[in-house]
Amino acid sequence: MTGTETPEPMKDVLTLEEASQLFQVSTKTFLKMLREENVPARKVGREWRFSRTALLNWVAQGNSRDYAAVEDEGKAYFSKVAPVYDEMRKGSYDGALREMVVDAFPPAPGSQVADLGTGTGYLAKHLARFAEKVTAVDLSTAMLEVAGYELNQAGLDNVALLEGDAHDLPLADASQDQVFANLLLHHLLEPSLAIKEMFRVLKPGGRVVISDAQAHHHQWLKQEKFDVWLGFDAAEIRQWLEAAGFGEVQVSALNCHCRTANKAGQTVEIPMFLATGIKPAP
Repeated sequence: MTGTETPEPMKDVLTLEEASQLFQVSTKTFLKMLREENVPARKVGREWRFSRTALLNWVAQGNSRDYAAVEDEGKAYFSKVAPVYDEMRKGSYDGALREMVVDAFPPAPGSQVADLGTGTGYLAKHLARFAEKVTAVDLSTAMLEVAGYELNQAGLDNVALLEGDAHDLPLADASQDQVFANLLLHHLLEPSLAIKEMFRVLKPGGRVVISDAQAHHHQWLKQEKFDVWLGFDAAEIRQWLEAAGFGEVQVSALNCHCRTANKAGQTVEIPMFLATGIKPAP
């Protein structure tokens, strides 16, 4: 740049990644800050946006903890319902969902597979019949305790239960042949970051398999079931998968509905989707 050129003005509206760079920390660390501090922030659609000026002065009307509180309340909710969750699940979707998801992409003999947001081990129990080892991860200790009891009752000893956050998985890089996530994303603060974590832990050539709710408008699920997101559009899921680095991405409607009811007695059936992608070889 010569002495006559004017410096380009700094961008004031920042993405999550740009805000992390401003603070010179990783995206994971900055996301942790959003949970624990009163970081000035706003959600625009499903994406975080930050004001450079507000961040540097640490004053703004937006408060990231308003969003993170929903995730914390969700964790408390699942801990509370863990003992009866299997009965609740039977009223929402039956074993057909598990068979649709797993049987569509069955793990190969000798494979290492992760089940994220395992809950009481609904998917993990079926995966364990195919894979050499299943690592089942959940944020709720209470849910994992129920899963452990049920796995023991079923005589399945090839499932390891891990307490962990889907945004920062307790799994090594390139350690899994497949990663499954059933009805997890709509409970997460930052689904796109979780998808990047799925990419990280997969081996080259490994496959991610995600099943979740399609976009809907049942707002009461946020208050009564502590859902963070009201489902997802196929285009959005595809964009996140491709941005994370996945190839051969496919997103399609799943021939299954998630049935749930509110306190007023209204029952709704929400269509689901199945998304998959492959981590390319180097």
